[in-house]
Parts: sequence; structure tokens; C-alpha cells
Amino acid sequence: MVDPIPLPSPEQLARLKELADASRLRAALNPPPKPPRRRRPTRQYPGGKPNPPWQPARHCRCRRG
Repeated sequence: MVDPIPLPSPEQLARLKELADASRLRAALNPPPKPPRRRRPTRQYPGGKPNPPWQPARHCRCRRG
């Protein structure tokens, strides 16, 4: 049979509560950084000539499934 897990002492409970409060405060004061936005390169013809207005740049279609 499995031995029961001993309950933490009052001092350990107080320390756990302090650590939990400190971690919540740290998370509230320091939000996670946002990832940098990725720029899509524009498709151009060879030589750096841009697409003509009647032929807009094609966007990569992601597979949905």
C-alpha cells in the first residue's frame, strides 16, 4: 500500500503562500514580451522591378485541414 503524503507544517504553508503571492505579483508587473511581427517580402520581378498594379502580389495560402 502507498504511504500517505504528510501535510505541510504551518511554516511551510506560510512560505508557499508568500512564494505564490510573489510569483503572481511578478507576472502582473512583467507581462510576457510580444513576439516580433514578421514582414512578408514583396514579390518582385528580377532586377528589383515591382509588380504592376494589374498583377498584385500573391500571398502564400496556408493549408487548412
